[in-house]
Amino acid sequence: MANYYATIRTNYFSVTDEAKFRDIIDTCSAEDELHVFESNDGSGKVGFGCYGSVYGIPVGEDDDESDLDALYDALQSVLVEGDAIIITEIGFEKLRFLIACCTIITKNDIQGIDLRNKAIDLARDMLQNPDFTTEMDY
Repeated sequence: MANYYATIRTNYFSVTDEAKFRDIIDTCSAEDELHVFESNDGSGKVGFGCYGSVYGIPVGEDDDESDLDALYDALQSVLVEGDAIIITEIGFEKLRFLIACCTIITKNDIQGIDLRNKAIDLARDMLQNPDFTTEMDY
């Protein structure tokens, strides 16, 4: 069995409280160290990324248990109204499969998209065949 390798990076976004944002990132559990990035355009916008997967922030009394939804909720709480956090994850396990997905966080909603699902939907439209399907993992 092979290992899954991921890389995660966000866009730049505005936060209401940078200290609270950095505290969220500092408490986040991830495969590798999360890095905070600051936009070079003077806007004060921030982003983050890491090599490996992000697991979430600790919940409950057991610090070993992390919750990804709790992380998304915490990020949502410091996000400026009218802005969005787009968390992009690209990953692979040898040539068996590739992952490309985004989680989009706004002040009022959290949704995700998967590139493979979007590609199949587009192929269905292009082929004018709503039943088209294919295998993308090996």
